[in-house]
Amino acid sequence: MTLTKGMRRCTALLLSFALVSACARNRYPQAPTTPFDDPSFSAPEPIVLQGMESDPPEALRLFPGDVVQLTTVSAKTDTYDGLIVDAMGQLHVPLAGDIQVGGLTLGQAEKAVEKGLRRYDRFVRANLIITALDGHAAVVIGAVTTPGRVRISPGTRLADLLAQAGGVLVSRVNFIPERLGDLELARLVRDGETLPVSLPLAMEGNTKHNVRVRAGDQLYVPPITKNAIMVLGEVGQPQPMAYRKGIRLTEALARAGGIVMARADRKDIRIVRGPLTEPRVYTTNLKALTSGEATDVVLWPGDIIWVTKSWYASTADVMNGLSQIISLANTAAILALAYGVGTNPR
Repeated sequence: MTLTKGMRRCTALLLSFALVSACARNRYPQAPTTPFDDPSFSAPEPIVLQGMESDPPEALRLFPGDVVQLTTVSAKTDTYDGLIVDAMGQLHVPLAGDIQVGGLTLGQAEKAVEKGLRRYDRFVRANLIITALDGHAAVVIGAVTTPGRVRISPGTRLADLLAQAGGVLVSRVNFIPERLGDLELARLVRDGETLPVSLPLAMEGNTKHNVRVRAGDQLYVPPITKNAIMVLGEVGQPQPMAYRKGIRLTEALARAGGIVMARADRKDIRIVRGPLTEPRVYTTNLKALTSGEATDVVLWPGDIIWVTKSWYASTADVMNGLSQIISLANTAAILALAYGVGTNPR
């Protein structure tokens, strides 16, 4: 895979960083039991969404795709069933022709129809009833079970919208459910603006965040990429996996098929943490962990676990692998790989 100029710069920075410690693996600091045990580690500041203080209900409006029943009352009463608001927001009314009703409330649409008909009958009154809310839809895209248009009704809220899309996408790796959608980074967009609401809080029933959904809203649930953990090197099945709070090194290795005993250096498991332009590289002794002589390592979102072959070749191995990761991190390949690995139960 060809690296861009920026990717090559990252590779050069990483290579310079690694070569300083190439003489012996002990030059790498031991991996802390938890990320915060390293005084130099700092987690990124979380984005706090305030929610919406006011979320009043809206009057029912007509949208393209809605099906209505029109009743006209004058000297005689006529009823017309199955009239559809077309893609331009127009309703074809017998005798009056095309009447613009898209975006109008039912009362406003009735007045518009009456205005069109009164060119022929000055006393006519119109009554509209929506028989199918086919135009009342929001769009859910991203890592959900059934992305696409979701029909909504008055009173539908954000948590309902996610449920109607089948919920967040989940795969099973080694029969363990694994969420592929990032609920924390999910965003609800309305009229081109992102609303300050949190999907996890909406799912908890927080009324400031579980807002009413309107026709035309778009919910985007991004896939977990930044929060993925990469397990590479001498393991049975090198792969990305979704980060889960509290996941430890031994669990991640087990889910990647375990280490290849014939080739892996159990005394030098590397953990690369932080941005690839300024990574922290730790080492840990898996043999000591499994024998109870050391504590297991709690992982952090974005960690790269590298199971080396041997201490004298490990620097080159790590750099070759990280060059690939730099490329993957800047393309959609990591997402395709995540889906390819995650959707095949083993």
